[in-house]
Amino acid sequence: MRAIRVAALVAALVLCLGLTAPAFAETKYPPRPQGTVADLAGVLGESLIEDMETLSARLNTAAGSRIYVLTRHFLGGVNAGNYARKVFDVWGLGSGDALVLMVIGEETYALALGADAEKAVPNDTQISLLANHFRAPFLDRQYDQALSQLAVNMGQSMAKAKNQTLDAAGLFGQSAIQSTPQPQTTDDWWYGMFAKDDYNARENDADKYWENWRNQWNHEETSINWRSIIIWALVIYFLFFRKKRRRRG
Repeated sequence: MRAIRVAALVAALVLCLGLTAPAFAETKYPPRPQGTVADLAGVLGESLIEDMETLSARLNTAAGSRIYVLTRHFLGGVNAGNYARKVFDVWGLGSGDALVLMVIGEETYALALGADAEKAVPNDTQISLLANHFRAPFLDRQYDQALSQLAVNMGQSMAKAKNQTLDAAGLFGQSAIQSTPQPQTTDDWWYGMFAKDDYNARENDADKYWENWRNQWNHEETSINWRSIIIWALVIYFLFFRKKRRRRG
């Protein structure tokens, strides 16, 4: 009988994951932002975002390239490198562009570069930039500092490949100060598998759209976690404790 109960529990888990996996697979890539920064995790300061937009504009003028940024809390177990490359393609970024992905809850990150950007910043240089200018502040939750340091150094390398210089004067003056509240770590790592993104409701006002998007994401996070806890509590109760009470009776 014990084997039957264990098998039933495993079957319930497989069924639960099977029902939610298709929804996640269909909705895991966010739409391209109006600018170059999509801070879905809400961890970047407003001044940092403004400076990133300015830096990308200057880089585009100097070398025809832009640096895009996407932050998220979780990816639901998806490989960060593969996810970044897919977002790069979904957003339709150019050959000279670069995408920086920051996954806050999983403490991981990745770069995705177009063909021309890869030539300007080859893989060994990418590794060096991430190790020397990004990793330490990122793991210390100083996301503004991590992103600004990486963006400036990577942008300079991209401009240098075109025999140009990138002017970063006046930008990121307060990048060492984290200007937004640091995220909490109480979220379940697997909630991203259940959350749903509404990509068909894009509104004319970009700011309002992204705010609604984030609010929906947070609502899904809270409601799905509680619903999952209740479901699993009922499954365990009926499979184990209820039967034991009948036997005692």
